[in-house]
Amino acid sequence: MMQILAYSAMENNVTVNNFSSSSVNHSRDNQHIQYCCEDDPDQIQFEHVVNTYVPPVLIILGTFGNVCTLLVMRTRPFRHYPIGFYISAYALTSLLTLYLFLGSEWVALVAEKRSIDSQADWICRLWQFFSRVVTYSSIWFVVSMTIDRYITIWHRKKSSKICTLFMAKFATISIFIGLIVVSVHAMWTYELMDGCFFFHNDDDLHVVIWPWMSASCYSFIPLALIITFDILIFTGLCIRNVPEETDNEMTPMVLTHATLVLSMFYFLLVLPPTVINIVDQTYPPSWLQKPHFRLQLAKARVIGHYMAWTNTVIVFYICILFSQTFRKQVNNMLKSLIFSKPDRRMYELHHGSDSSASQMETEISVTLV
Repeated sequence: MMQILAYSAMENNVTVNNFSSSSVNHSRDNQHIQYCCEDDPDQIQFEHVVNTYVPPVLIILGTFGNVCTLLVMRTRPFRHYPIGFYISAYALTSLLTLYLFLGSEWVALVAEKRSIDSQADWICRLWQFFSRVVTYSSIWFVVSMTIDRYITIWHRKKSSKICTLFMAKFATISIFIGLIVVSVHAMWTYELMDGCFFFHNDDDLHVVIWPWMSASCYSFIPLALIITFDILIFTGLCIRNVPEETDNEMTPMVLTHATLVLSMFYFLLVLPPTVINIVDQTYPPSWLQKPHFRLQLAKARVIGHYMAWTNTVIVFYICILFSQTFRKQVNNMLKSLIFSKPDRRMYELHHGSDSSASQMETEISVTLV
């Protein structure tokens, strides 16, 4: 089974998706869980098909969507709003995770080569640290989006002072600093064995407690914040006198509905793999004697894994469907791209012809004189 972003905050070593802990235990003491179904031909075929054909589809859709999102967010009015900054950061980290982690692991699988984190021990440690900082920043950007929209709806008088571009940049820096602090333990807890795996020692209290602490920062706390602020945003849109979406500088309600839908999809797509991961970590050893259970759990890991990866793809398509201002800007950009250059050439040809005719008339007049 393809190992994508080798980590889950709660497991000794697992595949990491962009926002959740969904995957398979690779620890030295528990390798039989990883390979519990390796003799089942249906499971092998299922994993081979999914791991071979799903990643390139996600990469293509994600590349198009995230690049378009970045281009739109660099135009007015989005570049002046903190929500536009958060969505740009989200799209950029999605691109990085798609190419650096999902893409590199897919290439290694298809080419039957060793993954990047299996090249050397120091690369293994550094890669695990770097992957956590990049991938789990996305979930905190979603949290930042929802908080920004909550303040805009429920505290409109204060929003102009709190929801600023400066505060968005400050929040982004704080997110990365926090993730660096939480993720730095990967530099000394991972080792290159048969792969880049978490070295588990039951006598080490740090190793037992820290995965749950990091899981809280990577998954549990941000998911709880997302669902809480989503409920508050939805309630505010229903009961408060909220202006319609507009690009007016004094009423920055742009992307409010898109943010709500994006964060709800994010939560729904990440929740199943997170629950699967908890089950994978807490079920009693007696369940290992049930082949049907192990087979279903293995399939659930793979499905949940790619459910969470879907979050790296959907931002552009949600903004198109649920933001009138975003659609309008995309439409303007398309019109400018399609019609501006021909119009400009026609303008230059027209005025060039006029100037040439005028110059010719002048020369004839001079000659006659």
